[in-house]
Amino acid sequence: MKRLLPALLLLLALCACAGTGEDAPTPGPAPEDIAQAVLDSQADPGGLTALEGEELRAYLSDGCGVDEDLWTGAAVYLASGVDGREVIVLRLAGAGAASAAVEALEAHRQARAGDFYGYAPDQAALLENARVVTADGYAALLACTDPDGAEAAFLAAVGEGAAAEVLNPGLDTGDFVPFDPPNEYDMSLYDTAPILSAWESGEEDGLSEKDAAILSACRAIFAEHVTEDMTDFEKELALHDALVDLGEYDQAVYDRDTPQGRPDNTNPYGMLVEGYGICLGYATSFQLLMDLAGVECITVVGAAFNSSSDHAWNLVRLEGEWYAVDPTWDDPIGAEELPPTMANQVRYEYFNVTSDYLRETDHQWDYQSVPEAEGTRFSWSGTGVLPE
Repeated sequence: MKRLLPALLLLLALCACAGTGEDAPTPGPAPEDIAQAVLDSQADPGGLTALEGEELRAYLSDGCGVDEDLWTGAAVYLASGVDGREVIVLRLAGAGAASAAVEALEAHRQARAGDFYGYAPDQAALLENARVVTADGYAALLACTDPDGAEAAFLAAVGEGAAAEVLNPGLDTGDFVPFDPPNEYDMSLYDTAPILSAWESGEEDGLSEKDAAILSACRAIFAEHVTEDMTDFEKELALHDALVDLGEYDQAVYDRDTPQGRPDNTNPYGMLVEGYGICLGYATSFQLLMDLAGVECITVVGAAFNSSSDHAWNLVRLEGEWYAVDPTWDDPIGAEELPPTMANQVRYEYFNVTSDYLRETDHQWDYQSVPEAEGTRFSWSGTGVLPE
């Protein structure tokens, strides 16, 4: 395959594990769910009405000055009469939409405060204290009686500021390379829930064109590589090999004109349909394949190269034990640089390894909030021979 072994090119590959382009939509929780979390944070959330359909679009466009091309989903809860409370949550159409959306919401907040100024000073004060916030692909106006609680609920709902679950409180991390998230790129995970639902139900009518293509590719992979009598390990191995053999690392990230690489290189569409991806594309594709196979798996968004470059990989659970898998680094590039016996072969150097091995090979992550991979029964021993 295509991963180059020379250290310089491997280093470039690590540094190029970028996220989506600036204008790519961000998957994540529904705006309605985020808005409901904000309302639930308030002592008295009653009296606000949800706007829907054309009424919602008209209010955002005409009432708030938020152009429809700035958002891909929205929730609006609005009080009536002499009541300035209002909750607006927008899923942004891309990183480039954030500043314009925030500017429009802030202008709307100030205009609303002016509407109440003088004759309803308590409501004007509520709007003066309202928050316009943005995080992780969302923007919001939070005009609530408890703005601190509303902002905290918003950030927790979108995943910003939410306390990570401590799974390994006794883990001694003193000798580990510190994990400091590079945050150079958007490392949001692609929402595969519609694909999983269609796989289970057989109903594909509601899928987007992109998700339908991903599902079709998955069906083809399973038909060729997976049988019903396989164990979870056998499924994992077969799908790991199929993924690495199918895709290639998106070398467009090395071009100064395309530092983000090609479209969809961070999600399963790029890898499974178009045949290319970077680390997050490999990891999210492997996650999807494991989910479809019924093998317990999680995606770890971490870093590499002394915590200076975003990176992602997976953990799988086999017979109660966790194993780490980095399909990106198992995909060799530059076959012309390899001995003939190794050219185009899948590698297993990062297949079912331990967390200790990842730490030794320049992976960093939130060590205490990710399960420790300690399993060895289904590991590659270092000789290239996989367990029977």
